[in-house]
Amino acid sequence: MKRAALIGIIVLSFLACLWLLLAWLSETESNYQPADSNSTPPAITNAAPDEVYKPHSFTAGEVATYKIKLGGITLGKCTFRADLLDDNGTAQWRFTLKGGALGGIVQYDSTSLVNATFNHSISYHTVQKDAASRVVDLAFDEKNLKVKRRLNGNSDGEVETKPNTLDPISVIFKFRELDLTQTGTVASHVSDGKGTFPVKVNVIGPKKIKIGDREFDAILVEPDLGNLRGVFNKDPEAKLQIWLSADAHRVPLRIRTKIGRGNFITELEDYTRPDSN
Repeated sequence: MKRAALIGIIVLSFLACLWLLLAWLSETESNYQPADSNSTPPAITNAAPDEVYKPHSFTAGEVATYKIKLGGITLGKCTFRADLLDDNGTAQWRFTLKGGALGGIVQYDSTSLVNATFNHSISYHTVQKDAASRVVDLAFDEKNLKVKRRLNGNSDGEVETKPNTLDPISVIFKFRELDLTQTGTVASHVSDGKGTFPVKVNVIGPKKIKIGDREFDAILVEPDLGNLRGVFNKDPEAKLQIWLSADAHRVPLRIRTKIGRGNFITELEDYTRPDSN
C-alpha cells in the first residue's frame, strides 16, 4: 500500500514537472515594436465612392502571427494578414486567417474580400477542419443587400443584410479603426450567412500587459457577442476580450476567449508591416 502511494506521488510529481516545463517552453516572446507614442489614429472616416480606403491602423502587407494557448500550454498558431489587391483594375481588400492546433488535427483557413472603400464585404470563404469539418462560402450582394450562404458546396439559404455589412474576419480589422475613446461604439453590421446584426465594442480602458518579459501599453475592449453564432451563442457565459496596442497601429496583442471552463489565450508573437521593415 505504501509502495503504491509512493509510486502515485512520483508519477504526479513527474506530471507536474512536465506541465511546468511545457508551460515554460510555451512562453511567448513578442517582437512587436510600438509606433511613436505621440501618434494616435484619427477618428474613422469613410472613403468616397471612387476612392480606396486609407486605413489608420492596419496596412496592406501587414502580417501578425499568434500563439494559441490553453492553461499556459501552446496548442497551435494562427496568422492574420491584410492585402490590397488589384482585380482587373478594381481594388479589393483581402483579409486572411490561417491557423492550426494539436498537430494539425484542427485547422482553419479563412479568406475575406472587401470592397475598395472598406464598407462592405464581397465574399467570405472558410475551410474548417475539426470534429465538425465544413466549407462555408458567403456571397455578398451590396446593391440588393443580400448574402447567400453555401455549406460544403450546397446552397444553405439567403438572408438580408444592411448597408456597411462585413464578414466575421474583416470586422476584426474594422475594430482597429474605431475611436476607442468612446464606449459602446457600433463598429459595423456583420453577417455569418445565417443572420445580420450590429456589432458593438465596449471599451474598458487602458491596461498594461506583459508578453514574455516585455510590458506593453494596451487598450482593453470587449466586443458584444450577444448575436454571434457557434459556441458563443450556445454558452451564455462566453466572453471575448481583446487587448489592442495603445499606439497608432492598434494591433491585437492578446485575445482571451472564455468558453465554459476554458480560457484560450492568443498572444502576438511576430508582427511585420511594410513601413516598419
